[in-house]
Amino acid sequence: MKWISMTLILLLLCAGCIPKSPIEKLGIITAMGFDELEGDKMKGTLVMFQFDPTTSQTSQTVTSEAHTSKGIRNEANQKTSHKLVSGQIRLKVYQDQLASKGLLRYLDTVTRDAKMLPLAYLSVSDVPTSQLLRAEISEDAPNIGKYIERLIEKSITNEMSPDATVVTFLRDYHDIGVDPTLPLLSLEEQRVFIKGLGLFQDDRYVGTLTDEDIFYLLLLQKNLKIGQLQIELPESSMEKYYKKEAADNETEGSLHVSIHKVDSKVKIKPKKNDPSSFKVNLTMRTRLLEVSKSVDLSEKKTIDSLEKQIEKQIEKRMSALIQEFKEKQVDPVGFGLKYNTITRKDRLTNESWRDQIPNMSVDFNVDVKLLRHGITE
Repeated sequence: MKWISMTLILLLLCAGCIPKSPIEKLGIITAMGFDELEGDKMKGTLVMFQFDPTTSQTSQTVTSEAHTSKGIRNEANQKTSHKLVSGQIRLKVYQDQLASKGLLRYLDTVTRDAKMLPLAYLSVSDVPTSQLLRAEISEDAPNIGKYIERLIEKSITNEMSPDATVVTFLRDYHDIGVDPTLPLLSLEEQRVFIKGLGLFQDDRYVGTLTDEDIFYLLLLQKNLKIGQLQIELPESSMEKYYKKEAADNETEGSLHVSIHKVDSKVKIKPKKNDPSSFKVNLTMRTRLLEVSKSVDLSEKKTIDSLEKQIEKQIEKRMSALIQEFKEKQVDPVGFGLKYNTITRKDRLTNESWRDQIPNMSVDFNVDVKLLRHGITE
């Protein structure tokens, strides 16, 4: 009984020694941006929440310079009356010049600090992050960091961009035969938008995919359910199926097709004992939302021909995408990873796969079915 009493007394004494931090004195960091400076230094921009009842502003942005992210936070502490804490960081943005030298050393804090959120989003910016994180917000968002977080999250949820969390980036970096990708942010009339997708060779930023090419990458990476795609078909591809009453100016130029609710399944088959040869089988079941010309959609042969033209265009775009990957020696699809799953001997190493990428050959077999086509012109 005496031992229990002493334990309770010690617990009460320890509880009284816990340092208290009233929330109105805290600056809760939600986003951080990093820009390259001369002499191996970085400029850091911190976006934080503040709960000071004496001011109507709930957000503050602070910029400082140091050699490490921890140093940046320590320097920023000298520029605000709030105590900066990092337990709610949901976004980190790296200027492209900094990212091109490798991101792994800047992510070291994430793997060491239990207060950092591993599901926070990462991104690259083609403008200084000190400008990006001071951009205007016209939507209902508490600060610019939360706005960009929602922007990236929506893009991922709507199957417009691959996952961009810290966990995913580090997984793809450490796995052999696959490279990470991150959203590329930019500014237009002081508004932040997703400009494309950053390609990485290991942890180094080496190039960018356009918005349109991102969807073709997603088709290769995983099965989709709700994606949307705009396809441009050659002018002559469907000319014999135009309605007779269509005016000449309605049949000139390329045919633009919009499809949505893309339900796709992809299977990548590596050739045994040949890490340079792959076959991709892609099936798509989708709805035709809109066509830009007066195409007669009442005939089955018209739909069959349209499906074939879409298949050809998808194969063409994917082949061009693979060629771009080969030129940059990157593999965001994970072809090398697929090969290693079918063999136990002569497995690829990161170095051997990197050397093999320029010699990679990929054959595509695309099957498209338009389940509904409605009346859309």
